[in-house]
Amino acid sequence: MNSGWTTLGWVAVVGLPLVVTVAVILWPQRIAKDRTVRAIRRRVEDEASANK
Repeated sequence: MNSGWTTLGWVAVVGLPLVVTVAVILWPQRIAKDRTVRAIRRRVEDEASANK
């Protein structure tokens, strides 16, 4: 029984940080609304029309 707890401990010590690291690397980041192509294009066009 003691061997089972040791194995479970090692799985937790190695597995959890590994899962978190993989999730952080592979999880897609959300793009802020003002950083999208559409928002940047709108700002550029607004600036261009304001400078005319």
